[in-house]
Amino acid sequence: MGSDHPPPSWRQLLPGFEVREVAPAPPETAVDSARATSDALASAGFEQFARGAASEGRSLTLLVNDNHRYTDTRSFIEAVLALLDSRLAGERVPPLRVLVAAGSHVADDAERRAHESAIFGEHASRLAEVAWHDARSETGLRTVGNMTLHAWMAEAGFYLACGSMEPHYFAGITGAHKTLTVGVMSMESLRANHEHALSPAARPLRLDGNPVHVGIVDALADLEDSGARLLAVNQVIVGERIVGVTAGHPLEALIQGLQIVRSCFAAELDAEADLVVAEVKPPLDRDFYQADKGIKNTEFAVRAGGVLLLEAKCSHGVGIDHFVELLRAAPTAEEARAIVESRGYRLGDHKAVRLRALTDERGVHVGLVGSSVPIDLAGVLGVRMFADRADAARWAREVLASETSPAGAEAGRAVVVHDAGNIALEVR
Repeated sequence: MGSDHPPPSWRQLLPGFEVREVAPAPPETAVDSARATSDALASAGFEQFARGAASEGRSLTLLVNDNHRYTDTRSFIEAVLALLDSRLAGERVPPLRVLVAAGSHVADDAERRAHESAIFGEHASRLAEVAWHDARSETGLRTVGNMTLHAWMAEAGFYLACGSMEPHYFAGITGAHKTLTVGVMSMESLRANHEHALSPAARPLRLDGNPVHVGIVDALADLEDSGARLLAVNQVIVGERIVGVTAGHPLEALIQGLQIVRSCFAAELDAEADLVVAEVKPPLDRDFYQADKGIKNTEFAVRAGGVLLLEAKCSHGVGIDHFVELLRAAPTAEEARAIVESRGYRLGDHKAVRLRALTDERGVHVGLVGSSVPIDLAGVLGVRMFADRADAARWAREVLASETSPAGAEAGRAVVVHDAGNIALEVR
């Protein structure tokens, strides 16, 4: 297939199938991010919040994302500064400091400088201090309740976080509630929280009964019990367009944005599909470990014994080594769980265990399309690999036409998800 010619569409390659195509569905008009943030913060009581910090002689700590998750952080900071200038004019203004909530990520000096330049711009001089969270630090962490967090979070201060809201494949939905907790946890606390992702109840768009989300809620409560005052801003972003902004207590700001997120990123099906095609776009298609989000966002919409095709370039191969190590050591879901239970959970284990559960226990046939993952790893991953769509579609039709399949090749239900790294499928 020449690079100058676009590949055939999945609809073309699946004649006879009832094909539904799903893509992000943003509102027709975007919002002015700075204005919407300013209005939302004003309504959420930011003025009183800032005065409280000033009256206690405390800093106002702004928690923001690192360069691994896009948010319009610059407009957020500009809105905060504009509100302080207009609402507290002539009054004492609390010192501002910024904590970059990097989670488990590690950034070098060049990445840090570039990110700070992009989000601070000409306002850098107005910030009293900037810190990057280091989950592996031996000196910069403190205990808060049942967690270990960045040391600043243990100061019973005033914390305002900015996050982005979209489906999260095991935490339900992302947002500033995660920035305030997961984003500043130690590796030990991160592992404890992410271990809950082994549960099938940890899935995209689900909050009630999701043990990962419950852990985040508990972490917020621990912060507040320690004296922290919390405020949150959430941006709903499609591409790089802000389509909604919410603000308030972290859980209130989350609830306010749920309907916007669902309207943009959720697709509801009447019944499970025989075939799901999950297209993953950059930057989530960097490697198989990241692109697996496309599987997790769609896996519950494919029937047992059906087919799930993951289309992702995976230019950097598979991803983290121990993800592959666990898959190599555990041909079945039962064995994968036993290994994790025996040696303890490591970040990423949930992806391997649940991939095995999908193929081993539910009997879903998984194909990887157009990737740079070495072909000799197909057996380790438990997937079939295809260079192009045509071969993958042919294989899927053969699987679904087999005598063990309740649906013939000419009577299948297929769903094509054009941004499976961000869109989640649900079955009524």
